[in-house]
Amino acid sequence: MTTFVLVHGAWQGASTWDLVVPRLRAAGHRVYTPTLTGLGANAHRLTPQADLDMHIQDGIGVIHYERQHAAT
Repeated sequence: MTTFVLVHGAWQGASTWDLVVPRLRAAGHRVYTPTLTGLGANAHRLTPQADLDMHIQDGIGVIHYERQHAAT
């Protein structure tokens, strides 16, 4: 089993992956799709501090929270 952290592009959200996630899970993989700070469903959290560094921390936070030691 592989663990995937799928990160959406600019001005999108986790729903970008709605067609992909079920296929990966059906194949037995773990899949996480965080919505980055200030984007998508988290658009209300947009501040000048919501930058690339924060988005990297969003992704790392998911990996740490889910206690994943390896993700693709």
